[in-house]
Amino acid sequence: MRVYAVKKPNRIETPQFSLNAVFEAIVNAVAHRDYSIYGSKIRLHVFADRLELFSPDPNTMTVDSLPERQSARNELLCSLLAKCPMNVDAIGSQRNFIMDKRGEGVPIILSESKHLSGKRPVYRLIDDAELLLTIFAAPSPHGD
Repeated sequence: MRVYAVKKPNRIETPQFSLNAVFEAIVNAVAHRDYSIYGSKIRLHVFADRLELFSPDPNTMTVDSLPERQSARNELLCSLLAKCPMNVDAIGSQRNFIMDKRGEGVPIILSESKHLSGKRPVYRLIDDAELLLTIFAAPSPHGD
């Protein structure tokens, strides 16, 4: 991931992606994917202009239904992640556990990514088998 820096008058760093949003996206993919699909994997691809996270998920949904639908799947895994302590300095947030509050992940992904890049992340269902999350990169302040 690139981190852009400008001096105005002091150094201001801007990452390509919100680390909180990427963290939430990965936690959501692990906690809410469909583990019954044999041989399927979560895949993360990083490009110059976007990040793509593929997660096995044969269910049809909308972005608005994601928090409600996800709470019903993998309850045991979600409760374990909610009890797993986390180094609070690891990603610059004040969270205490890997999964702090249920239903907060998608709003964090949407708001922090849109704030940084100016583009709302996109959730897409591919072939009724995978959920694809695209998070767009922040533009370079240098115009490159």
